[in-house]
Amino acid sequence: MVAAGGFLIGIILFAQLANPVHKIFDPLQVEKFVSIKQLFSTKTLEGVPAKISDLTITTIEGKQFTLRELTGQNQLVVVNFWASWCSPCIEEMPHFEKIHRDYQNKNVTFLGIATKDSLSAVRKFIAQREITYKIALDDQDKIATAFGGVRFLPTTIFIDKQNNVVKIHRGYLSQRELDKNIKDLLP
Repeated sequence: MVAAGGFLIGIILFAQLANPVHKIFDPLQVEKFVSIKQLFSTKTLEGVPAKISDLTITTIEGKQFTLRELTGQNQLVVVNFWASWCSPCIEEMPHFEKIHRDYQNKNVTFLGIATKDSLSAVRKFIAQREITYKIALDDQDKIATAFGGVRFLPTTIFIDKQNNVVKIHRGYLSQRELDKNIKDLLP
């Protein structure tokens, strides 16, 4: 059983490093690759540091806001880090759009952060899929770095009204899981 478990972890590690998603890893961090358990875990963390709350984010349409402004207006902010070339991101995007529409009048807002991508690719991707929630491009990793370094795509971060990160999910989220997370986190 131990040998089979080690073999499975080896296959998963190889798949992660062979997959184009590995491009988001800092080359120096690849040697310190986090454990599979940590990589796929859902975490609960303390509050967002002030620098994140006050971080100015610009949408692909050129509108600027701070995370504090979003959380001040909503009970829950769902931040999803993704890329147009990331298969799990592409697969979960329709779920995010559906849930965004379901919750848009219930004090829940969605923010998609495209990373390791070009503005033209992101605009094309969003237009083709008719995504209506806020999308920003983090082409220099400033937003990901402010969140402590997002190393896996997709990564979804749930932030409450007090700017507390209440949950982080690394990896694909089904529509059912996303809906359940939101229901569990709403007051």
